[in-house]
Amino acid sequence: MPEQSNYPRSARLDDQPRNRRLSIVVFALIAVGLLAILGVYESIPVAERRANPPPANETAKAVHDLQTSQQRAADQLKALQQTVSSDQAEIRRLSEEVTALTSKLETLQQSFASAQRAPEPLQPTEPAKQKRGAR
Repeated sequence: MPEQSNYPRSARLDDQPRNRRLSIVVFALIAVGLLAILGVYESIPVAERRANPPPANETAKAVHDLQTSQQRAADQLKALQQTVSSDQAEIRRLSEEVTALTSKLETLQQSFASAQRAPEPLQPTEPAKQKRGAR
């Protein structure tokens, strides 16, 4: 039997596991890359991903514009209602303060009027002084 060199045969056997390892490394790198892309994609808010495409025709665009305007008007109306409600509460508070101050003022006026109507107490009169010129 002729002796054959084991070198080429063993090189071929070593190449198969090496190719297999290389394939696994490449596959792992591709998987990591895909996971990174998926992670970035998932971090984007849903609203941005589902951006409304421009309407196909003018009617759809007009409807979209009307809906946007209606939403803005509703938001403004809600803000105005909140402002009016807080203003009404402030007016009620101020009205109660005015009523309380009016009551205090009337009490003071009555007190002042009754003090003016009361007779003044008699003051003792001083006896007349004699003139020095009399001798």
